[in-house]
Amino acid sequence: MELIEQECQIRNDLNKIQFTHYFSNQFMEKNTKFFCIEEFFESVGVTSQNALERLPIEDWEAHVQKSTIFSSWQEMLDCAGQEYALNNFY
Repeated sequence: MELIEQECQIRNDLNKIQFTHYFSNQFMEKNTKFFCIEEFFESVGVTSQNALERLPIEDWEAHVQKSTIFSSWQEMLDCAGQEYALNNFY
């Protein structure tokens, strides 16, 4: 039970990161090795906004390059934002 509570808290903390709503599960499955953005973050040790801010940018970029189809975090973010806009505003 404690593990479930911890996982729920991590997911709640990650949902507070402003851009997470851009990354649908469909987007993540199509473009990464992960089912959801939470798995992507957790795989590199990011469990909160604070943890994300402390992660060296070089480590973050290497994680993106290793586990996605994108060459950079900015490219991944841009693509997710474009898909989000297409699916939600048009």
